[in-house]
Amino acid sequence: MSAPKHLHLAALLHDIGKFRMRGTDRSKSHQEHSYEFVADDFADFFSVCGDVFKNAIRHHHPERYPGCSPTQLQHLIEKQVILADRLSATEREDEEKEGEDFVESLLISILSRLEGATQEYHYPLTSLNLERDTIIPSEFADVSQETYTSLWEDFIAAFHKATKDTHYTSAFYQTIVALLHKYTSRMPSTMPSGQNEAKIVPDISLYDHLRTTAAIATCIGRELSENEVDTQLIAQKDDETNICALIKGDISGIQNFLYQILSSGAARELRGRSFYLQLLTEAIAHWVLRQFNLPVTSLLLASGGHFYILAPYSETMDKLDTLRRTISQNLWTLHGGDLSCILASVPISTDAFGADNFSSKWRDVSEKVHQRKQEKWSEMNPEDMFENFFEPHRDKEINWGFGELGRHLREATCLVSFEIPESPISENPDWRAAIKAFGLDVHLCTDIGEKPTPQHAERAVVYRLGDTDFLTDEMLKKFQWEGIPVSYDFRSLPQVIAHRRDSEDQDIIADYDYLANASEGVQWFGALRMDVDDLGTVFSEKLDNATISRLATLSESIRFFFEGYVPYLCREYNAEQENEILELIYAGGDDLFLVGGWSALPEIADQIRSEFRHFVTGDHVTLSGGIAIEHKKYPLHQFADQSGEAEKTAKSSDGKNAITFLRKPMTWSDFGIAHRWHNKFLEAMRAERNSLPSVFLTRLNQIYADEKRWAWRSLYYFHRLLERYKTQTPFLRELQHELNFETSHQLREFIHVITRWTALQIRNKED
Repeated sequence: MSAPKHLHLAALLHDIGKFRMRGTDRSKSHQEHSYEFVADDFADFFSVCGDVFKNAIRHHHPERYPGCSPTQLQHLIEKQVILADRLSATEREDEEKEGEDFVESLLISILSRLEGATQEYHYPLTSLNLERDTIIPSEFADVSQETYTSLWEDFIAAFHKATKDTHYTSAFYQTIVALLHKYTSRMPSTMPSGQNEAKIVPDISLYDHLRTTAAIATCIGRELSENEVDTQLIAQKDDETNICALIKGDISGIQNFLYQILSSGAARELRGRSFYLQLLTEAIAHWVLRQFNLPVTSLLLASGGHFYILAPYSETMDKLDTLRRTISQNLWTLHGGDLSCILASVPISTDAFGADNFSSKWRDVSEKVHQRKQEKWSEMNPEDMFENFFEPHRDKEINWGFGELGRHLREATCLVSFEIPESPISENPDWRAAIKAFGLDVHLCTDIGEKPTPQHAERAVVYRLGDTDFLTDEMLKKFQWEGIPVSYDFRSLPQVIAHRRDSEDQDIIADYDYLANASEGVQWFGALRMDVDDLGTVFSEKLDNATISRLATLSESIRFFFEGYVPYLCREYNAEQENEILELIYAGGDDLFLVGGWSALPEIADQIRSEFRHFVTGDHVTLSGGIAIEHKKYPLHQFADQSGEAEKTAKSSDGKNAITFLRKPMTWSDFGIAHRWHNKFLEAMRAERNSLPSVFLTRLNQIYADEKRWAWRSLYYFHRLLERYKTQTPFLRELQHELNFETSHQLREFIHVITRWTALQIRNKED
């Protein structure tokens, strides 16, 4: 069954009138404003879509027209948009009243609505950027008619810029999605209304409602006849009719693949491998979209090595096994079993879109992926696997070009992705050839450098990297190719590449020796890994009324924190140092891995955790981490293993919400206390007069390691210290009290961490 032309576009724009109404004239309904957006504001651009398309947008609430019901509408597309809108917004039975005061409410952070949260926090009404103001919600924020008007004017100007002197084609769809992403991600889809349990809470962004409506409409158009749509509109639910399938893809083998590198050129190689894995995840996800001929809005999430797609149910049942086989054959040929992509799906009926039902589907598809991991490569032909099963490991022989890819990431401001016919895999592929096997030809570019030359490209997408300002004059002018339709978008760059500041003439990427040498104290290197505790539980149990729109908003929020804000924090930290000291290898999904000079890692870990706590608005969703530090010549894969084990140790502690540092797991609260005392120790030992000697640290550690005699030995030692270091009396008396008497925290338990931490930081660099 083929969907009406422009169905997903009508579904995407059906509620754009909410934005227009709030920014211009509240005397008309939002559906009239939506209609005027396509029929008046951009009449010439949308003229090729026809009146039926415009009426589908206008009539998505037919009950508001006297004597009109959904089944009385003349055109199928109108009914399909109505049904998709209802299924996307099952968290509210009725739309907000048109007469409500739309300027009184801001978007509530959905994380502040999870189980365990204590109060609601809000996002300011603003366009999306990668800085703190659009990532971290606040307790209080102001909004006014003028704020909406200004944002609407900015949106209209950007829309005009993207569509000037042209008519709509399918290539514009992703550009429109990107514009909505930028301008409506911090705008509530609906305003608060009702009371008590029936109250409508504005915790879903307009962007997430629009994109999920488009995804659902695409499936409806391919899956249901007009009579079936009429039945659904009347009954509003049907337990037996499957409309969609939720597909999850999961890249397996990431950790081993990342760290199979030698020490020589490790920095470039590692960042190149990490970025390749991101590209591979997205390439496979977009390849699956093309196999179903689905728009980009059907991709609900792609981050952290996995992706979710909403696809038509019947086609999924027909094609999924073939898709699995093709993906596995490509990855086996490329990587000989080191990397695989597990693909699984679950059916979605109309009833499954209901409150709290969709979260169970999200959980179910993850469980199916886990089950299929136990049968990895089962879809492969054994003869195909046997051919190279006993051959030497190809990854160690082939020059994949990861080092060169890692080097180019430093200068890149844009990523150009050409859709091409799928390329056969050569005998000695590089990373670009691997991506081409899934029908994409990817190039990293700069604003001022040469633009890539496509070969056999059917379409191009130009992404602005690390910046939401993606419709600059330079980009629009430069990235055009005759006969190739182009879409424009933006994406975060979840990596931070340190550079040396010892050259005035050129920007040199720092190696790991440089990062270690930038440490305070000993010139050691380290690695930090962090991820969210029990994220599956957050999605399946902590989110009340977990509809598809709420899950989309929740997943997008977490993704944006890790992919967008964590890199921002690391760049800001580097900018404050005399020498850049951190390199973020990856951040995505719900985890991160960064390396750098050892002394910076506990500080940036504490900062990331603090900002994460502000982001989730409390301690109902937590983050754990592990830090490994060693001499700078220590093998990188062992740093990765040790930081991973440290993270597991932190998560195995009571309540998780912890970090392991210097092999000691601590709650974040205890880590904060240890951090404060570490700073006090540094101050006492670096004092200009009467500073404490380094032997003080060794002696203190020895005393409190003696479980039987520490009390009297401590009494004697502190007595001698107080006589000899009189200017340090306040510090010594406070320390003695905290160590020897019962307090709200047992400092004795962490004294070896504090002394070790301080000893490493005051030691001469050459030691």
